[in-house]
Amino acid sequence: MAFRGLSRPFRFLHEPSKRRLTTCITGIGNPEPKYSNTRHNAGLVLLDLLKNHLVGEERAYKRCTGGSARYLPINSGLVLIRADGDFINLSGKTVLPLWRKLQDKTVHIVAHDELSLPLGKVQLRKPGRSLRGHNGLKSIYEQLGSGNFYRLAVGIGRPAERDPAIVSEYVLSKFSPAELDILASESLNKALERLKGFI
Repeated sequence: MAFRGLSRPFRFLHEPSKRRLTTCITGIGNPEPKYSNTRHNAGLVLLDLLKNHLVGEERAYKRCTGGSARYLPINSGLVLIRADGDFINLSGKTVLPLWRKLQDKTVHIVAHDELSLPLGKVQLRKPGRSLRGHNGLKSIYEQLGSGNFYRLAVGIGRPAERDPAIVSEYVLSKFSPAELDILASESLNKALERLKGFI
């Protein structure tokens, strides 16, 4: 099964492999470049850091014809999906068409921003755990019809004020260079630890 307009991009996922299962890591966020490096796009920032660590900056994601997400096969058992073409609240409609093109037993991990964790912290949460009000995760849950996916929660910290307007402004603000450095070091290292056995 393949994306239209592309030459058998996922063929390797349907061929015999030494790995028992395929892992798909999906980063979710708002449309880029407008929202690049904003806190709400922490899942995309981390996905890019993982990609660069695994295969280098020169490897580029591929755009699915007519789709609002990009993908990159890393090897016969790992594929990355970058949901960067639509708003995070619509993540389910963005990623589900691509997920359905993968093996039924694919292990899905969604990288997303997390207000309840300080910057530099990363947690891997098992399927079925609380979505903690994250609208991007809720969208995927609604489209999938279940919570059968892991969540890679990327800490962005929380503003002192809990006022919804202030929180909304905060998640749409850009990371500072110093904060991006923390993501590239502490967050990436934590993510690699959490993903042992998956990648």
